[in-house]
Amino acid sequence: IVLVTGVQTCALPICDLLPLLRRRYPEMFSGEHMREIACYPGWLELLDELCRSLTNYLNENPDVPPVMVRQIKEKFGGLRLYYEGGDGRCRAAVDNAQEASLSVCEVCGMPGQLVGTRWVSVRCDEHTN
Repeated sequence: IVLVTGVQTCALPICDLLPLLRRRYPEMFSGEHMREIACYPGWLELLDELCRSLTNYLNENPDVPPVMVRQIKEKFGGLRLYYEGGDGRCRAAVDNAQEASLSVCEVCGMPGQLVGTRWVSVRCDEHTN
C-alpha cells in the first residue's frame, strides 16, 4: 500500500479497488451486482474524494435518496461512475470528478493527459508507453 497525498492507494489489479471502496463506503457499494471497478488505482483518490463528499452531503440532507453505485469504469479515456439516487448536487459532484479524471493518470494518480488515437487513456509522461 502506498500513500498518495494522504489517501491510501494500492498498486493492485483493477478488481481490487472494489473491496477497498466497499469497506470505506458500504452504503454506496452494497449492491451485489458490482463485481469489479474497471479502472486502475490512479483514480482512487478521485473516487475516494467523491464518495466522501457524497457521504457528507447525504448525511446532512437525509431527504435526498441514497446514492447506490452501479458501475465504475474508464470510457473514452475518462472516469465514468453510474449510480442511482442522489439529486442535482450529487450529479454535479460526479460530473466534476469525471471531468477531473481527464487530467489524472489512471495508473498512478499523477497529473496526466489524454493519449492515444484509437484507444485513448489518461497517462502521465512515465506511463504513456
